[in-house]
Amino acid sequence: MKMDFRFIIGLLISIVLYYTIGGIVFTSLYFIMISMFVLGVAYITVFSGKVSGKLIYMKDRYEVFETGKLNLQIYNDSRLFLPYVTAINKYTEIETRSVSARNRAQIMFHFYFPKRGTYEFQNLSLEIRDFFNIFTVRKNLRNESVRVYPKSRVLPETLFELGVGSEGIKQSRSNLEDPHMIREMRRYNVGDSLKRINWKVSAKYGELYVRRGEQNKGIDYLLVIDMCEEIYRLDQDGAKEEALVAEALAVSALLLKEGKEHKVVINGLERKEFDLRRMSQHETLVEYMVDHDSNGKKPMQDFMNEKTDLFQSASSIILFTGNRNPLLTKVVLKLKDKYNAITWFAVEDDLKKDADYEGITLKYIGE
Repeated sequence: MKMDFRFIIGLLISIVLYYTIGGIVFTSLYFIMISMFVLGVAYITVFSGKVSGKLIYMKDRYEVFETGKLNLQIYNDSRLFLPYVTAINKYTEIETRSVSARNRAQIMFHFYFPKRGTYEFQNLSLEIRDFFNIFTVRKNLRNESVRVYPKSRVLPETLFELGVGSEGIKQSRSNLEDPHMIREMRRYNVGDSLKRINWKVSAKYGELYVRRGEQNKGIDYLLVIDMCEEIYRLDQDGAKEEALVAEALAVSALLLKEGKEHKVVINGLERKEFDLRRMSQHETLVEYMVDHDSNGKKPMQDFMNEKTDLFQSASSIILFTGNRNPLLTKVVLKLKDKYNAITWFAVEDDLKKDADYEGITLKYIGE
């Protein structure tokens, strides 16, 4: 609790004058000052126990780069009129209001969300003062938090080219290959049993193919999201990282909207995989993005070199990276073969603007 020391000094002076000089003037001044002091103590004691506040969110869901409107409700449960209450966010005064007895007041304020994540409002408080501004009591409000989601985007229908996969074979109109020969096949991965190799198909295509088991179906669509910390070198405020995450989530949602199951692999601080078949599973991915920044330590080219078997089993590979640097480009080109298609989203590009790689579609995030 804080006190107005100017009033306290005036009160002490009035007491000294009352006892040393007396008279009607100093006696009146003495009793006025004493009365103000007693009333101030009484008021501030009541308000300390009867005034409270709560932060109310105006929306069910806030998104990054949004200036959210928040509502701070102040409740006066006492039978006295509250003359002064000031809402404070950390050290910044929001607004001063008065609240009638057994009523509430609302203070609207705005807060900008520059990044996705969970925002903790730990420094909201109310400063309550009595009628005479003698005493001030600060009450800290209960900690509140709000989850801020990646920017939602609605993409136009996009055809992501498929290579040889279970869906790619269905869509294929080429007569150069007999789809029945490889419909139930996939390329050999390290660890597969040699007994499952189909030697006739392997001889025809010059690569080892194994029979597909029910649990070893190839991946039609594989989304790979680079959440390595290197992306923050592109801009320290993280706007480009947010754009990358929003684009990847939008593509995933688009695929599900079109009824296309897919796998999402994330190169973050730890490797994370999601198998998405329904929009409810997509929401799990979105919640993961809210809780995790791009803080991975492993460069994308190293990450891709470690899991070549996963990429080799995919028909359509959709990459999301901060930059298309030469080292990463070399890995992607090595990954490309006649059996798959690659779509590569990037925020920035070290490649020549007129670069053309057969079977690789280059897209820019933010276009």
